[in-house]
Amino acid sequence: MPATARGRTSWLGRHQQRVLYGLAAASLIVTLAAGAVGGVLLRHAANVERQALRTQSLAGAVSELQSFSLRLEAEGLTAQLAAERAGELADANTALRAVTRHDRAEGDRLRGAYLTVVSALLLVVLLIWQFELQRKAGRIDRDNAARSEELSRLREEFVAAVSHELRTPLTSIIGYLDLVVDGEMENLTTEQQSYLGVVQRNADRLHELVGDLLLVAEAEGGGLALDINDVDLDALATRCVESARPTANAEEIGLTVELGATRLIRGDAVRLEQMMDNLVSNALKFTPSGGRVAVRTATEDGHALFEVSDDGPGISAADQAQLFDRFFRTRGAIDLAIRGTGLGLAITKAIVDAHHGSITVESAVGRYSIFRVRLPETHEPTPAAV
Repeated sequence: MPATARGRTSWLGRHQQRVLYGLAAASLIVTLAAGAVGGVLLRHAANVERQALRTQSLAGAVSELQSFSLRLEAEGLTAQLAAERAGELADANTALRAVTRHDRAEGDRLRGAYLTVVSALLLVVLLIWQFELQRKAGRIDRDNAARSEELSRLREEFVAAVSHELRTPLTSIIGYLDLVVDGEMENLTTEQQSYLGVVQRNADRLHELVGDLLLVAEAEGGGLALDINDVDLDALATRCVESARPTANAEEIGLTVELGATRLIRGDAVRLEQMMDNLVSNALKFTPSGGRVAVRTATEDGHALFEVSDDGPGISAADQAQLFDRFFRTRGAIDLAIRGTGLGLAITKAIVDAHHGSITVESAVGRYSIFRVRLPETHEPTPAAV
């Protein structure tokens, strides 16, 4: 294909919608203009014809007046001729006024018609402008959506790549730290042991963060891979509370558990325990010293329920709308300088979604927060061995 033809095709492809709008607008303009001009011409023709009739009537009246003049010269003025002459003169004056009035009104009527045509053209221009704005807005929306999808994809690739690149060296660092801690601690000074403790804590923290990033990337990539087995929700909740009790005691927070899940469920015990740990640790982080955190399991409407409530600062309605977004941190967490990455609740929701469950939050600012997880019951309890 010649370059000129390719260029023309490319231009038409890029401006196809604009060309269609232009053709539609041109057709509309031509139609309105033709109709307006035709209407003006037709009305003008009718007015000309009526004016011609009025002019003929005036000419007839003038001719009658001229004949009266001749009769007056021949017969002399009589009462009858005077009366007839007065009547004809009145008719002539009426016809003259009609002609004069029509000439002035005709200009006014035509001016109104022209204004109508101009108004119609302005309306067409406004419609074209509106179409163009809508087209541009639609194109901008499409461009923004495509750009957002591309940025999201690049971010996921970046997170996955960085996570994989960090996990390998971190595993080596943590492994060698464990060897030093297990075998050489007695040969180290108290200060060196303190330094190693700081390094180990931060290495473990970074390892957990990399794991969270990989988990988020896995969830975004098409769902979590689960190892499905029979799961005792009460046993998981008990283990979760016992693991969190030292932290609760250190912060002087009352931590209680109420068990009531009467059936086993089908799920991934590791992931479900991770979900519980996230919710309980979150509640402990945001509950002030002297507060209470309550964990509860139950069976409601054919679902297993796991609930964590606290009497902390609560969550605003605006924050609740974004609470499960990745990397989102509430205003309260920022103001209180509470450490976190904003991934815990996003991971929790991904785990719940992978189990075909639901998670909701109920909160009142300054009073309490309650997180409820509902999981489908898909398995009856195994009878106890006799």
